[in-house]
Amino acid sequence: MDEKKERKLLILHSIIKDYVETAEPVGSRTIAKKYNFGVSAATIRNEMSDLEEMGLLIQPHTSAGRIPSQKAYRLYVDELMKISNLGKTLEADIRDSYRQYVEEIDNAIKHTANMISRLTSYTSIVLFPQMDTLNCKHVQLIPIVEERVLMVVVTKENIVKNYEIRLSRAVGNEELVKMNNILNHIVKDSNFKNIGSDLTEKLETLSIEENQLLQEVIPIFKDILLKKQEDSVYSNGITNILNFPEFYDVMKAKSFLDIIEKKSKLVQILNEAGKDALNIVIGTENHVAEFQDCSLITATYKIGGENIGSIGVIGPIRMNYDYVVSVMNFLSQELNSQLNKSEENTKGDTIGK
Repeated sequence: MDEKKERKLLILHSIIKDYVETAEPVGSRTIAKKYNFGVSAATIRNEMSDLEEMGLLIQPHTSAGRIPSQKAYRLYVDELMKISNLGKTLEADIRDSYRQYVEEIDNAIKHTANMISRLTSYTSIVLFPQMDTLNCKHVQLIPIVEERVLMVVVTKENIVKNYEIRLSRAVGNEELVKMNNILNHIVKDSNFKNIGSDLTEKLETLSIEENQLLQEVIPIFKDILLKKQEDSVYSNGITNILNFPEFYDVMKAKSFLDIIEKKSKLVQILNEAGKDALNIVIGTENHVAEFQDCSLITATYKIGGENIGSIGVIGPIRMNYDYVVSVMNFLSQELNSQLNKSEENTKGDTIGK
């Protein structure tokens, strides 16, 4: 690499590092004192002027130092970022913390979100698996009162979902037992995504009486399982953003907090983030306007090699990308390990039976 170009990149790297730590514009004298580039402050000032012309630095006020532009952060994460391990002690502690969530997928995913916000001091969001990515293990209809019934759905991935439904009439215990037996006969071991085509074929094998018993339940069953649900998003550390100078502005902070409460928007940004193992979206690269003062880093998690959900972290554009990416990489690996251990245990139980 050309010596001058390399020096410019080193200076840019130093300015980004300094600005991430202090949130204060960085001057040439600061860089000259803190980093030994073997050149004068005047030379560094000239290099900073060149970086500004290239659109990589911004001078917020006359006579002030410079701050990195969004373009600079993109260059940084694409070419300059150095990802390291979290350290053996911390990694071991994180692994230990997952042990209590064996075969509790929902809780393991929530725990991951809590760990992200605690380790990064930013806001975490997770997208739970949509039901159409999972497989049915068992369905149970439980009477509540009169025509109200609780439908409990257990997946092979050990996720439990409860849905309260209302039938057109009250159903007795004996009738519910029959409905449970028939329903499990036709949906057990099915992938929810294929439930529609599978059900049509299986319903044809039932008697008229059995069909009549299920004529209300089946449409409800299909609707609630295949519908994208807002409660599939969980967030943690929502008010962490208020600790950063970029969000001291009341209106900006209120806009962020309001949009975090809109679960459909969170589903949108997690889905738009892509299916890559790790994805970094900076500032105006976000399609949701309220997040354009933020950066979003997401990772996917899998069961059996299939992407079934996402974990993410939202913070200011002035984010400590090196460290956050290290956290996201490690936690996504640990979550994947946890989920796939759970699946292996489930397979083992099935084989044992």
